[in-house]
Amino acid sequence: MPSNNPHSKALNQTNTAGEKQITSLEVLLHRIMNRIRQSLELPAILSITVAEIRGFLETDRVKIYRFDTDGSGEVVAESVDKERLPSLLGQHFPAQDIPSEARELFLLARQRSIVDVGTQQIGLSPAPEADESIELKNDIRFRSVDPCHVEYLTSMGVQSSLVVPILHREQLWGLLVSHHSLPRQITEQELQVVQLVADQLSIAIAQSTLLEQSRLQAQQEATINRVAKLLHSMTQMQVQQALELTVSALQSAGGRICIIPQNPAEEAQLFTIGEQPIFPVNQGSRRQRKQREQGGVINSSFSPLEEHPSWREWLRMETTVVEESPVWVVNDLYQAALQSDLAQAFLKSGIRTLLIVRLQYRQQILGYLSIFRNEIDVETIWARRPDRDDERHLSPIKSFEVWRELKRGQVQEWKTTEIELAQALASHFAIAIHQYQLYQQVNALNANLQCDIEERKQAEKKICALNAELEQRVQERTAELRRANRRLLEEINERERALRDRKQTQASLERLSRQSELILNSAGEGIYGLNCHGKITFVNPAAARMLGYGVKELINLFMHEVVKHSKPDGVRYFLEDNPIYATLQNGTVQHVTDDIFYRRDGSKFPVEYVSTPIREQKKIVGAVVIFKDITERQIIERMKDEFVSVVSHELRTPLTSIRSALGLLARGSLNNQPEKSQRMLEIAFDNTNRLVRLINDILDIERINSGKVTMHKQICNVTDLMIQAVDEMRAMAEKAEIHLELTPASVQLWADPDRIIQTITNLLSNAIKFSPPGSTVWLSVELQQEGKVRKADCVEKNKFTTSPTSYLLFQIKDQGRGIPEDKLETIFDRFQQVDASNSRHQGGTGLGLAICRSIVQQHGGKIWAESILGKGSTFYFTLPISQ
Repeated sequence: MPSNNPHSKALNQTNTAGEKQITSLEVLLHRIMNRIRQSLELPAILSITVAEIRGFLETDRVKIYRFDTDGSGEVVAESVDKERLPSLLGQHFPAQDIPSEARELFLLARQRSIVDVGTQQIGLSPAPEADESIELKNDIRFRSVDPCHVEYLTSMGVQSSLVVPILHREQLWGLLVSHHSLPRQITEQELQVVQLVADQLSIAIAQSTLLEQSRLQAQQEATINRVAKLLHSMTQMQVQQALELTVSALQSAGGRICIIPQNPAEEAQLFTIGEQPIFPVNQGSRRQRKQREQGGVINSSFSPLEEHPSWREWLRMETTVVEESPVWVVNDLYQAALQSDLAQAFLKSGIRTLLIVRLQYRQQILGYLSIFRNEIDVETIWARRPDRDDERHLSPIKSFEVWRELKRGQVQEWKTTEIELAQALASHFAIAIHQYQLYQQVNALNANLQCDIEERKQAEKKICALNAELEQRVQERTAELRRANRRLLEEINERERALRDRKQTQASLERLSRQSELILNSAGEGIYGLNCHGKITFVNPAAARMLGYGVKELINLFMHEVVKHSKPDGVRYFLEDNPIYATLQNGTVQHVTDDIFYRRDGSKFPVEYVSTPIREQKKIVGAVVIFKDITERQIIERMKDEFVSVVSHELRTPLTSIRSALGLLARGSLNNQPEKSQRMLEIAFDNTNRLVRLINDILDIERINSGKVTMHKQICNVTDLMIQAVDEMRAMAEKAEIHLELTPASVQLWADPDRIIQTITNLLSNAIKFSPPGSTVWLSVELQQEGKVRKADCVEKNKFTTSPTSYLLFQIKDQGRGIPEDKLETIFDRFQQVDASNSRHQGGTGLGLAICRSIVQQHGGKIWAESILGKGSTFYFTLPISQ
């Protein structure tokens, strides 16, 4: 600085005196910092700060000026000494009062300014950086102040001022301003203290912002919990109360929830609260308005707003807050492309802003949550307080045109936090509505179940009646026997010979009965006898076992009800249509296949049975039914048909290609086209190889499953087997541009090495075929014991310990397109492929995985697959290790 500058000399003198006051300044600064830290509320912090700074500087006014987004600002905190200067608290200042270039200096250079109106000088000092030396900490450069700046301060009654910027998150938050009605010089120590206080204010603003965010989050979580409690009540879903709480939490004028019915024949449910759109008067709208005024649910015969075609079309065309999100925000209906009748319906009721959230659970649309806000009036006080009696407020009027501004009909825009809260609440509404609809479905099912129970009770009553009738007959028969016994006692002497004959006959009958019982018990088919009423008189153990009963439990039961005799298509026979009933009625022998019997546990099985009448003195007194379970027979026949069909199809395709190629060559059609002739020969050769592979695979899997192939097991090293399998597949992998990565393990295994190599190569071949070029296929093995991997502790690298319960887990992992979850089990069956067309292109037969499973099972292991679509598949198989 030039030595002839009076301000520089004064500052040097002041600095010399200020060095003696460093200790007292530190104490004062410490006290100011402590008072600022005593509160977390930003208004209180700002009030304390301006009071302490004014007392420290002993100036007439200290204020904190906060910038708005449009560049204008407001005085948010102020301390005035004995009303020497007018109060500016709460007043707004236009953006042009502080030029944009000045705001840029405040932000980029953290420029501090000191203005002395009397000397027409302004001192500028950029805030020191953290790495600058102490000597350059408060370098103040003076120049002439702009006349407009002097006029501005003079009109406000200010002779000296100090301005220090306040930053928050790399943005210019506001200014710390000191005004004095008399000329005053600012020392470097004072500037340093004020700068430190401004830095502390930046920290306090950041902490207060975090506090406000935490409070807002806690408030929103409390609202969400209260709404969830209302919606997920154990007694009933309280949608109306939850809607009222939602509208209140979002500080809105009204709202509505429309629940779309699951059945198109049913009516939509509508819950409303507060302001609602007003439609032209008709019967339906009068009813809606009446219920809206009362509040609550509306079940009307007319379509609600959410089902209006124009409304749905508008939602489809209107962009959402985030792409593909179910949230629409309309901050100003005047700017929305809404059909005129719908827009008028909202505007007539004073609704200006909309927030619509679609209630959706997974892929099911359940309804809509709509929140409405009215217009508001915004009043702004510019440049002074509305106290017209204070003449000191008249001097700044030269700088401003508008003092009190009232804007009517302003919109209340939706904040991001409010939109997120509405989405969270809508999620709870959707879940609650979905659960309630499920609850209604369960109630309907329970009602149907109750009807079934009633029907069952009626059937039980009929059975009880039949049992009562049976008991009555037994009692009558018992009385007859008693009378007969009395007659026998009277004629005992005369019937001694007949009695001896009878004993002999009875002995013969017992022998015959015993023989019959042995025959019935040893028979593999189910056998039971019926009386003329269709009740069981005898049953063999095989029949009782197939039906899930004990032999004694079935005696005297109505067999048609026990087995629930049904046709092959599952339709139950009426008694008069039952073939066995026809045997009891007219004595015809019935031989039926593929009918259905039901077991005691409710499961069914197909049967083949023969019903033969029992005749006594040319009268039908019952029937004998012999039946057997043909489930396995049907499975075998179906498997045989499927196998023949698949094999014939797999054979027919290459044979047709071979025949076509050889036919063209045999007719000489390609004699003059050697390249096509060669191609036809290659096609015939490739299809011949495919036939050979198919037949070999079929023979291999049949020999393995039938036990005709002997596994030549021996002690072999797993690493050697894996390396040999990788070497065999390396040419195929290089051709397909696939990288093979091997992680072996030195473990001794008791297995057939050729078959294990065949299994690994088959799995590697599939992984290479279905992997994209440039990807990697991994082959690794791990030793596992009792479901957990065990590695030796600090033995040799890549060595494992074994135990009698150990087994090896092989993994073949690729980066292919993956396998659908419903195919992970069936791909190990014969001729089962994820994409048959692509597998033919790759040259597969559909038997490779079936052969792998047979080989692994012959070794006592297991094989399975895991996959993620679009990311790849992993095939696992295990082999046990003998000690």
